[in-house]
Amino acid sequence: MLVATYGSLRKGLQHHYLLEDKSVKYMGTFETTPKYTMKDLGDYPGLLKNGHSSIIMEVYRVTDPVINKINILEGYTDENNPVNLYNKEEIITPYGKSYVYFYADPDETHGFPTCIAGDWKDYMLQKKLTHNE
Repeated sequence: MLVATYGSLRKGLQHHYLLEDKSVKYMGTFETTPKYTMKDLGDYPGLLKNGHSSIIMEVYRVTDPVINKINILEGYTDENNPVNLYNKEEIITPYGKSYVYFYADPDETHGFPTCIAGDWKDYMLQKKLTHNE
């Protein structure tokens, strides 16, 4: 199965180690159409539907054990669980249908900054540089 990552699972970020398993294959990076919103929830982003930003995503082919670890990281148990932190849905990518984790409760993101450019990796770098000035 394929998973599209946009936040802390991307290369060079804190949770990418989950994708360093030898069974995982990096497929490529792409930019979505401008229909999402990415919120800065602190150390990780929350992706919301029905926005106006393009999002930079990396796509990986993963095995069941790897997706299970990602599910735990994302606070996802199953599609019917009302207390999921993120919900997993399929989107179309240049590499095929891929799972993406959307923040489960958009109302909880009010008041958090928006990553307008949609590139969490670059956003975090800029944030770090700004805090070090």
